[in-house]
Amino acid sequence: MKRQRTFAASPVRSAAEAWDVVSTLITKTLERSPAVPDGSVAGELAALDGLGPALIAGGHLESDGLVLCDAGLHVTLRVVTADAALAVSENHNPVPGGGSATEAWMLYLPSPGPLDASVARAATRSSHLSVDAPPKSAPAAKSSKRAVGSVIDLEALRRGVPKW
Repeated sequence: MKRQRTFAASPVRSAAEAWDVVSTLITKTLERSPAVPDGSVAGELAALDGLGPALIAGGHLESDGLVLCDAGLHVTLRVVTADAALAVSENHNPVPGGGSATEAWMLYLPSPGPLDASVARAATRSSHLSVDAPPKSAPAAKSSKRAVGSVIDLEALRRGVPKW
């Protein structure tokens, strides 16, 4: 399911404070999943230190935003300024779908024109950042039957339990 979250920057908060809000939401959303280790998301987002606030201050997250995707998760994160920032109703709760996130999550970055080279360099520093166009919807979740089959010997169950 496609979701959207919108946050306020100037004049409500600075670009750096707005980036902290966005990165905290991404972290809290993904690290609810047992497949995403605690602290790993912040480590991946460190590639955007300084650049995240610059994208916000330049207004590059107002229209396209960031798109966070994984199996069953597709959320666009926008940060607005000026009058729109004064009117936005923020939701800081983790995004539904994050609890089933995998280690294959991806954050798609916008193409901000003057910062294209910086954004591209940041994306090369993390396997979870991309400058590619985001998918239109969340990737399908993998069937849990495969996971069970890889852990449990289904053939042994079919043969039955030997009598002692």
